[in-house]
Amino acid sequence: MASIPFSRTASIGIAFLLTAAFSIFLTTALSPVLAEKQTGVSNDENEFVFAGTCHNGENYRLFSYNKVVNGQTSSHYDYEGPVGKGSVSTQASPRTMAVRVCRKMAEIIDDH
Repeated sequence: MASIPFSRTASIGIAFLLTAAFSIFLTTALSPVLAEKQTGVSNDENEFVFAGTCHNGENYRLFSYNKVVNGQTSSHYDYEGPVGKGSVSTQASPRTMAVRVCRKMAEIIDDH
């Protein structure tokens, strides 16, 4: 019986094929398991907290949430900062509200 020479290239090729096959097996076998455990970021959040420091060094805090009033969903903020403490119903952006809350004499009124 004649011996067949086994080259280094053949062993590297076999190792590469086994690695590729194992990688494919892991991705197909584990992807359903990992998909169940993943928690993704979505756009269905309804409540947000914004906090920071005003230009004058005082702290502010905004709590943004949606509230259903008379069958209509409206945007609300609970705020606390140099302007005082309170709640308001407005479509203003969080950045706009932060600027308003940081001004001691700002007038914060409802949109609705």
